[in-house]
Amino acid sequence: MVTAQDLQRLPIAPGTVSVQPDRGWVLVNIDTIVFTDAAPQVLDTVVLGTPVRVGVSPVDYTWDFGDASAPVTTTVPGAPYPNHTVAHTYTRAAEGVSVGLTVRWSGQFEVNGSGVWQPVQGTAVTSAVSAPFDVRTVTVSLTNGSLPDH
Repeated sequence: MVTAQDLQRLPIAPGTVSVQPDRGWVLVNIDTIVFTDAAPQVLDTVVLGTPVRVGVSPVDYTWDFGDASAPVTTTVPGAPYPNHTVAHTYTRAAEGVSVGLTVRWSGQFEVNGSGVWQPVQGTAVTSAVSAPFDVRTVTVSLTNGSLPDH
């Protein structure tokens, strides 16, 4: 039998955290899009000398936007623009912000190539963090459309 503790010890790839726009900075009061490539995986291991194949699938994704706002949990990994499903609006400027992601994984296992998959009781958790970026403010100036004389 594979336990939740066994599942947690497996080298589950946590996925990467992507932020859009991807230019090293985002704007205050404009949606910042986030998504991950965390996806189902199959891992081979040995338990008590017996080959075991373990499949893991994301259950949910908890996003921490690094600005003291409450984390957001979704059941989708997000997607890039224009099909984005997870976004956050920063309300003040900041430097070196990172988005943290915690993924909770469910598992199932197959012993010795039997073809019979059994559920793992409990879940595993992985964490990932985006590259740091700045949150900036901009000032817009309206003009009458004419250029100054030189």
